[in-house]
Amino acid sequence: MPDHVYKRFSYQVEGIQALLQNDTLFREICADYEEICTWLACHDCPEGPSSQEVDRARELMQDLEDDIEKALKHAGYQI
Repeated sequence: MPDHVYKRFSYQVEGIQALLQNDTLFREICADYEEICTWLACHDCPEGPSSQEVDRARELMQDLEDDIEKALKHAGYQI
């Protein structure tokens, strides 16, 4: 279940659910987003990986958020 996606885009749950059912690429983007958010939650602390790894993970998370927004807009959902 894409909990992080629903939390981040709570205003667009209906659109997310529709795209998850019909769009394979969107499902993959959401799965990647879930994975990176979970990784960050476990590693974003002083004794975790180098800050460079965490910074790169945050950049990837932002890129995936942008991709999710683009997919929602392309499908006609308001952002």
